[in-house]
Amino acid sequence: MSDEKGQWAIVELFGHKVVAGYVTVDVQMSEAMLRIDVPATSGYPAFTQFYGVKAIYCMTPVSEEVARRTAEHNQTDPVSVYVPELILLQQYERVVNDMREQMERLRHALPGGTREKLDDFEFVDDERDK
Repeated sequence: MSDEKGQWAIVELFGHKVVAGYVTVDVQMSEAMLRIDVPATSGYPAFTQFYGVKAIYCMTPVSEEVARRTAEHNQTDPVSVYVPELILLQQYERVVNDMREQMERLRHALPGGTREKLDDFEFVDDERDK
């Protein structure tokens, strides 16, 4: 399972991510970090990831065979980046106006209809509307 340098393990990280591979300690940016060398799977080539010690919830030493099977089952994406879709201000304003119109139509469809007007997605008492 382990040798002087490292060991095969299944590592559970905060955020519900599970990574399996060969684990060692490595210094990155003057900090000790957990280095996980994830073996190649049918979906991805082998890759390496580094995690800070505080990101680790649990680490279970396992045999190489179990780590490889877990990596194959998990199909951990080597690079997971969130990039929000950016839109122009005019597009944003059009979407906001469409949503306001839809909310206004829904408000009028409510039984007993209210005279409160929508402003910034909240019901606000507007003296002009009375």
